[in-house]
Amino acid sequence: MMQRHGIRHFISYFVTALLYVGIAVIFFYSKNHHYVSSEVLKEKSIQMSLSTFVPEIVEAPKEIVKEVVEPVVEEEPKVEEIIEEPVPEPMVEKVVETPIVKKPKPVIKKRIEKPKKKKKAQKQKIKKKRVKKKKPSRQQASSKQSKSTKAERNKFWTSLRAKIDRNKFYPRIAKKRGMEGSVKVKFTILSNGNVGHILVRGPKVFYKSARNAVKKAFPIDAKKSPVSLPSSVNLILHYQLR
Repeated sequence: MMQRHGIRHFISYFVTALLYVGIAVIFFYSKNHHYVSSEVLKEKSIQMSLSTFVPEIVEAPKEIVKEVVEPVVEEEPKVEEIIEEPVPEPMVEKVVETPIVKKPKPVIKKRIEKPKKKKKAQKQKIKKKRVKKKKPSRQQASSKQSKSTKAERNKFWTSLRAKIDRNKFYPRIAKKRGMEGSVKVKFTILSNGNVGHILVRGPKVFYKSARNAVKKAFPIDAKKSPVSLPSSVNLILHYQLR
């Protein structure tokens, strides 16, 4: 019982001590806070009182000084009188023409040769012979055309066209640019079987190809040709990308 009574006494003592300490701390804290807030209020009141005694500074208006512009007097330019001096007339020298005396040319007497009759007669005979030689060639050409049938002539033209198409090539520039077109070609098959007078019309990119294709297709055997030579030919070569 004594032990229990002592414990209770100790707890009550400890609780009362804590209460007193708490009250003392609250009192001390409230006093300090009131003191600090009063100092702050004093400082604020002093600042407010000082600001009321500051006078307003009013700037005096500046006087505008106008610049006096002096009038500029322009001097009139003096006009000098121009005195024209008389120009002396140039002295013209008289040129005396001396007559040119032509020397008489010496008269050369030409010898009149008598015409030789024999030579003229020989020349006339040679001319007649040459004319006679040309006639059979035309006759041979006409006879060739009459003997060859239409089928033979068609076969000749198709084989020639096939040769030209085989020799045709597509230019690189035209391939890169994707160019297509047609070229008109005109040429002459000569009497000896060669080709001549090649004319090309159309896009210039294909000119070289068309010319080479025609040249490589010749010469042909003129004796076995069913067509009379010389003969002019017109073709159209087509260039298309596949």
